[in-house]
Amino acid sequence: MSWTDFLTTIFIVYLLYYLLNLFFDLFLSSKVSTEENFEDEHFFAETFSPELITLEEKTQEAVADSAKEEKPAVVISSGPVSSSGGIGLKQLFSLAKDNLIEHTRAIPY
Repeated sequence: MSWTDFLTTIFIVYLLYYLLNLFFDLFLSSKVSTEENFEDEHFFAETFSPELITLEEKTQEAVADSAKEEKPAVVISSGPVSSSGGIGLKQLFSLAKDNLIEHTRAIPY
């Protein structure tokens, strides 16, 4: 069997496959009527009219006044983090190389 015969056979098999799919989709699948009410359709009625919004630029005085009125947020510190990492990538590789951390997969050095 030569390559041309092989390619022709593959082409015919694919052509039959696609024709069967097309036949199944067009003729054998169930017809869906357009008159039925579908339960998964949702309609939303818009009861508002569009509103034009324009950009109002604040003056420098208004920005300065608002900055004076704002109070800084209070941040509660939980202390230094000591057990959840906090090391760089080079340090991580050096710890893995010295077998000081548990690693489950090989790391290429």
